[in-house]
Amino acid sequence: VRYISGILKSGVHCLEIFKDKDEEKDMLVQFSQMFLIMEPRDLMDIFALCMPQFFECMITNNQLLQIVSTLLQSPKILRHFADVLVNFLVSRLDVLKQPDTPASNLVLQLFRHLFVAVSKVPADNERVLLPHVSVIMEVCMKNATEIERPLAYMLLLRTMFRSLAAGKFEGLFRELVPSLQPCLNMLLAMVEGPAGEDMKDLVLELCLTLPARLSSLLPHLPRLMKPLVLALKGNDELVSLGLRTLEYWIDSLNPDFLEPSMANLMSEVILALWSHLRPKPYPWGAKALQLLGKLGGRNRRFLKEPLALECKENPEHGLRLILTFEPQTPFLVPLDRCIHLAIAVVMQKSMAVDTFYRKHALKFLRVCLSSLLNFRGNVSADGVSPGILATLLVSSVDPSRRRTETLDMK
Repeated sequence: VRYISGILKSGVHCLEIFKDKDEEKDMLVQFSQMFLIMEPRDLMDIFALCMPQFFECMITNNQLLQIVSTLLQSPKILRHFADVLVNFLVSRLDVLKQPDTPASNLVLQLFRHLFVAVSKVPADNERVLLPHVSVIMEVCMKNATEIERPLAYMLLLRTMFRSLAAGKFEGLFRELVPSLQPCLNMLLAMVEGPAGEDMKDLVLELCLTLPARLSSLLPHLPRLMKPLVLALKGNDELVSLGLRTLEYWIDSLNPDFLEPSMANLMSEVILALWSHLRPKPYPWGAKALQLLGKLGGRNRRFLKEPLALECKENPEHGLRLILTFEPQTPFLVPLDRCIHLAIAVVMQKSMAVDTFYRKHALKFLRVCLSSLLNFRGNVSADGVSPGILATLLVSSVDPSRRRTETLDMK
């Protein structure tokens, strides 16, 4: 073991001779083959001793990941090497606090290789991850609420959630059941918080891929409806995930369980599905129509209540004034806010507003209304013509505050 450890420590440095050369990949494969013929227990001892130095070498030469990949693909030593690797990676979780560093990226890559390899044979290798998944979950949740940019921890959770969803890890699912509610609380707080767009997409995916059986998620299903709606309104990847998740819920749950969970956001879910009813080549139209069909009459019950329709304010101004100052440069002044202010003054029932201002606010409204109705002809003494609007505006100002300048108003 001592001699092979020396070969490993020195060999990774010698491999730098072949860096960026054609034979580099072949040399890495041949170097890895040396460890495949060893007894699993000896291999564990070697890498337990050399893993810190090997990790530092991988930071400077990322191609050394090929050695890790080769060892994880061998059924004979997979479980033993994975045990050493996961223990080392859990001890290095703190480097993820700085997501843009080479060490952080390497830890994420190694976790990705590890989870992919273990998920291929979950029955034999589940016990390797069993002591560590709850620790990984707790560390990620803790740092997600404490550090300013927990992107790397969220990426690690995504890697773990995806791998667990792809395999049959009954023991791991049972291990993570106590962590479901704290994890969901943390994720929903991040959805509603001021996170960036890329982070929110990542958090939405985590909400919909929580590692648990549907029976364990039933108590949390009403809280998962909002992330589902947001996913259906998101990018293509989130839309695909949202449609698959909703279809799984519809196919797996009795309507008596599903309907109460969807009740508060039923209209938003259906409207999100309606938004995807588009002809080909749009990829989600057929699936959205299929889900609406599976919902049956439930997809129309929400129409009994008035919908919260989106509307946007008219970008055009209702009434504008042309002002001209020396040297005769005209510009438009919108009067919409002035009209709203005048209406508020006139309609105010309290006596806090002086009668002087209420009287001239009413005159101002009469002039504006006559302008919109395009009245022509005789003008009353009170002044309802747009032609004397400038005079009215100036005369409406408190005499003590009136300025001596005169404006040419059109």
